[in-house]
This record gives sequence, structure tokens and C-alpha cells, in this order.
Amino acid sequence: MSKRTLWRTSPLFRVVIEEVLAKPEGILESELLEILKKKHDLEVSKPELYQALIKLELNGFITSEFIGKELKIRPSKSLMSQLTGQ
Repeated sequence: MSKRTLWRTSPLFRVVIEEVLAKPEGILESELLEILKKKHDLEVSKPELYQALIKLELNGFITSEFIGKELKIRPSKSLMSQLTGQ
């Protein structure tokens, strides 16, 4: 087990929102888990990911919907309008 799985330099929800913002058209949870593993060297369980996603959705940063058996995560319209200044 790498140290990055025990001690993170950034909170998981911050890394997740950065990756979701990088794909405003939406990202599937399996893609997100793969990116976290490959790009950030983070081993994240589904419960950990869901906890971060719930936190982000309750705060109005993302929206999520089931597409088949997977979640598709997108930045919320209000967040995107704040970031683009519209």
C-alpha cells in the first residue's frame, strides 16, 4: 500500500471536483476511479468516492444521475455560471 492511500495531500472531494471540472460534459464513476488511480495514485473505494460525491452534491457543486448501473457526474449549472461569469 502506498503512502498516498494513507496520507493525502489534498482532500478527496477537492481532487474529485478538479477532475469533474476538467470534463464539464460529464464523467462516469468508473472513469473517475480510473483517473484517481492512474493520475493521482489514489486507491479509492466506492464508499469513499460516494461520500465525496454526496458532499459535493449537497453543497451544489455537482449533479449526478444514474446511467444504467453507473453514476454520471457533471458540474452543476450554477457552479459553471459562477466560473464563467455568466
